[in-house]
Amino acid sequence: MTQDAAVCAIIPAYNGRETIAGVVRGALAHLGVVIVVDDGSTDGTAEVARAAGAEVIALGENRGKGSALRLLFAEARRRGFSAAIALDADGQHDAGDIPAFLRAHREEPAAIITGSRMSAADRIPGRRLNSMLVARFFISLAANQFIEDTQCGYRLYPLDVIASMELLKDGYVTETELLIKAGDSGRRIRSLPIKALYPPGQATHFRSVRDVAVIARYVISYLMAKWGIEASRPGAVNTYRGPGTGRDAWGRPPSLDLAFEWAMVAAALPLTGLYGLWHSLGRLLSVPVVQSLSASGLPLGRLLGSVMLLPLLLMVSIVDLVGNRFGIHPDLTTGFVRRHYCIPWPRG
Repeated sequence: MTQDAAVCAIIPAYNGRETIAGVVRGALAHLGVVIVVDDGSTDGTAEVARAAGAEVIALGENRGKGSALRLLFAEARRRGFSAAIALDADGQHDAGDIPAFLRAHREEPAAIITGSRMSAADRIPGRRLNSMLVARFFISLAANQFIEDTQCGYRLYPLDVIASMELLKDGYVTETELLIKAGDSGRRIRSLPIKALYPPGQATHFRSVRDVAVIARYVISYLMAKWGIEASRPGAVNTYRGPGTGRDAWGRPPSLDLAFEWAMVAAALPLTGLYGLWHSLGRLLSVPVVQSLSASGLPLGRLLGSVMLLPLLLMVSIVDLVGNRFGIHPDLTTGFVRRHYCIPWPRG
């Protein structure tokens, strides 16, 4: 099997009858096999995908995107593929970009290749772009490297990378968990410019308030746990070493995981200050603690300040939301995000 032939397409789908056929046929123009998990759809998505040429696994109930992705990864490995390209079922990912993913994979077969829409950031709706920029800042910190677009689901995954980690989160958090754990275990994550497609009337199952809050809670808890581990292990930068390690030590049972997340969110500001002081003291004494703060290459004061400003960002966002309700549209969030969460990141 050639390197390109060892790559399949995987598509998690939920009530995507109107778009799934085009996505499947587009992927089949470049790859020999497309696997779809129909995540409990009620509109006949499975039948349409199958008629378009996909191999379909139909679930009897909706389990969420994370569960669908785990099933797709397992099925791709069972079929002998070494890598999989994930696309969304709603048509926002252009299958014409698949050859570029394959070229990047040939150049760096061990890297996760993630699509980036940032070359056409002017086409991204303003509120969505603000959330993408803030997420990029924090997820890049946790992953020990700059990732241009952390919220794009159009990615190529080497399946041995997936097999090296345990995915514990559900829903849309799984895609964030994947990037953070890969980066925090020393894996390379490469960004690839892709076309940004926003079809008119495009439906989304992403809940902008609830899902963003759940992702943010996980990322903050991961970062606080990661820095805590680095504080007690001089020289450590990569804290995830496989199942049960790093932040995952507090990941079971789910009730404990949720309590841990909320505790870390509540303690994030004092912990950030403490880690910053510990890191600075370590530098004076030539002891490399909380080393990823230096490894990022970002100015320490600005980095810590951006983390500490999270409550103010929340307040500014609320002001914008209230203003929008009354037709004022102050748009304070955009300037705040550009100033504090777009710090130039040294490129490695």
